[in-house]
Amino acid sequence: DGVHRGKGDRVQYSTTYLPLPIIHVDFDLNLRVLESSRALGNPLDTTHAERATRKVADKLERMLFTNTDYTYGGGKIYSYLNHPDRNQVTLATAWDDSSMDGKKIVDDVAKLKKRSLDEYQWGPWELYIPAAYETILDEDYSVSGQSLMTIRERIMKISGILDIKVVDTLPDDNILLVQMSTETVRLVRGLPIQMLEWSSEGGMTSHYKVMTIQVPQIRSDYNGRCGVIHMG
Repeated sequence: DGVHRGKGDRVQYSTTYLPLPIIHVDFDLNLRVLESSRALGNPLDTTHAERATRKVADKLERMLFTNTDYTYGGGKIYSYLNHPDRNQVTLATAWDDSSMDGKKIVDDVAKLKKRSLDEYQWGPWELYIPAAYETILDEDYSVSGQSLMTIRERIMKISGILDIKVVDTLPDDNILLVQMSTETVRLVRGLPIQMLEWSSEGGMTSHYKVMTIQVPQIRSDYNGRCGVIHMG
């Protein structure tokens, strides 16, 4: 009848420490350049700002997709490739090996999905591949010598696969299947990407800093189950 009170539960967390480093790139412009732009009415070349912003974004990507970690004050920022609770699957043969074909590649993806399901991670998922495999997936997927579609199109027909993304910072012969949920990964954002400006030397030099505080956090449940499947 809805009157009976159920057991009051609360999610349990273990205590960990997550460093929050500032990622930044600096550049300078002197007064001569600024005054020349103002006097002639020519807009400033924005290459410096674009390059600095791109370098910051590249660092964020490397934090998530390379086998490096950042340790400070007893805490550590893990990537998809080194989180201790990630699920590791052996890559028997590289996808760009001459002995591989479309069916074997699709079988590898199915193996990744099965491992995720075995960990009670139900998807949906995104598949991340290194740059060397990009053109491989554009080859024909054929059955009995008859071309039906590309390998990429066949993989996308697997239920629960949201997308296939090429990551140029992902080491060769490393493949990731990641459940897209906040229980698996989330972005801890302390400060969005922004540019700061200040002057020195009596205004002769203008300094600029493109900076952000954004940290990827790979997560697992209390029993150590994680939605990251790493084949390599």
